[in-house]
Amino acid sequence: MTRLFIVNAKGSKRTAWYWRRHQKALREAFQGSEFLVVDAKKMQGLGSYLEFDQLVLVGTDPFFSLAINQIFGERLTQGSEQVFAFLPTSRESSIAASLELPFGLKQQIDLITLGPQIPFDLIRCHCISPEGLPKSYLVLNDALIRLPHLKLPLLFRTVVQFMRTHTGLGAKAPSKITLFERGVKFFEGEYLFSIILLGNKITGGPRLLQKRRFMVKNFHYYQLNGQGLREYTSALPKLFSTESENPALFKGKYTELELRGLGEENRIVADGNLIGRLPASFTLLPKAIKVISPLSPIQRVEPGLKSTCLTVFFHCLFLPSQRKPCSLALSRSS
Repeated sequence: MTRLFIVNAKGSKRTAWYWRRHQKALREAFQGSEFLVVDAKKMQGLGSYLEFDQLVLVGTDPFFSLAINQIFGERLTQGSEQVFAFLPTSRESSIAASLELPFGLKQQIDLITLGPQIPFDLIRCHCISPEGLPKSYLVLNDALIRLPHLKLPLLFRTVVQFMRTHTGLGAKAPSKITLFERGVKFFEGEYLFSIILLGNKITGGPRLLQKRRFMVKNFHYYQLNGQGLREYTSALPKLFSTESENPALFKGKYTELELRGLGEENRIVADGNLIGRLPASFTLLPKAIKVISPLSPIQRVEPGLKSTCLTVFFHCLFLPSQRKPCSLALSRSS
């Protein structure tokens, strides 16, 4: 197996510290592998490394997102045979949380060595770039619309302070937005911000869902509609609660979603990276890439094979005198 480590040590102080501390152990554990130290903001030509069987991305969630986009960009349509591994340099990693990745170095090395794989869903986003041009971007975990990056925890402490101190929302009036699903309009009105979530934890923010990332069939959409500060202050404890409905919060699950809105304030931050603004469309790409994760699919047995499996089990249980290993190759019917 050919393996390449891509390390964002030139573009992140946190990753540079991680690399200085663990470089020797990683090189000794993966002798024969290649190591490439990069700056995420200046990455060029990562698509040329597609010949490696396994790419290990070392850094933060925004770096993982940028690297996947540098490698694939517009080329990703029906999946890739290449396998990706993620070495998070922060315990707050949202992607690591949804994939249940270990944080101990030894456990990380063992996981990459064993290489268990799961399909990893992505979202294709078409939006307007900061330069005003059409742009395509692969979203790995979440997209925040009209919300500044790394400021979301403030929202859960006090909406009043958040809206008064950040120009992204400030004391301005809510912005107008129109939502479409497969070309059909189903919402039009004012909103304060919205969140598209594919994992279970927002990049740089809180955990909103308890579900596992594996084999999702849609992404979650949350939209906080325009109301007064007094209403939001009283609704803070249950703002994103799944136990009760909140009339101020619009939410749903989609595989395709189009958001139309005008104005520079409708900015989109995907996986911690500013990618552009509305109008934008979001389309789920199931099983787009393969990622190493301790999560494993539930092995389903075809109905016609259940009796055979039970026969083998009882044969091994009640006939121990034969002392021969019982094995049965089961193949799923097409």
